[in-house]
Amino acid sequence: MKKKPRRLSLPKSGSMAVIVLAVFFLGFALPSRADSLLDAVRARLALAPVTQGEFLQTRRLAQIKKPLVSSGRFLVARGVGVIWENVAPFAQTTRLTKNEILQTRGQETIARFSADKEPVVGVVNAILFGVLSGDIEALAQRFDYSGKMTGDAWRLDFTPKDANLARLLRGLSLSGGRDIQEVEITSAAGDVTRIEFRALVHADELSGEDRKRFE
Repeated sequence: MKKKPRRLSLPKSGSMAVIVLAVFFLGFALPSRADSLLDAVRARLALAPVTQGEFLQTRRLAQIKKPLVSSGRFLVARGVGVIWENVAPFAQTTRLTKNEILQTRGQETIARFSADKEPVVGVVNAILFGVLSGDIEALAQRFDYSGKMTGDAWRLDFTPKDANLARLLRGLSLSGGRDIQEVEITSAAGDVTRIEFRALVHADELSGEDRKRFE
């Protein structure tokens, strides 16, 4: 007997920390312009229609000594969606499109989050695309930030401006060069999630096989 799909529980999943990150940013608005630091960082980023690669996620919980480690692959296509494929320690795939977040394990649907019922889906997509594809200016609207550049390498540290947001998130850091190579999220409780992106490949368009994955 097949299990009925249930709503996606974002904060508890642990396997998709990028989505947790995205939920923190509800209600953001794009600023009219970026300052010189954000301009300089953006100028170094490779902004491609399609980016795919591998990720290594390490989550350190304040109450647990041993870190939780997971790894897998991801694919982000501008205007199409994101596929976040957890490989270890268990296999699970999360697909984000304009109107839906879908989690599957093999052929089984284990969670579905629809924009028809939950408008947050559109916001999740917008922020996730921003983090993965380098649209970092959006973060500056809701966060104070500082940063530094050393040659082509850069780091940006964000602190919530809003008190309500600060109750959930202590801070966020992005670092990289031509790509965002690492994201670090620190919750108000002191839990730290670090996501490293590796073996990144850019393309001008999706392959036929990858396009089918969004259908």
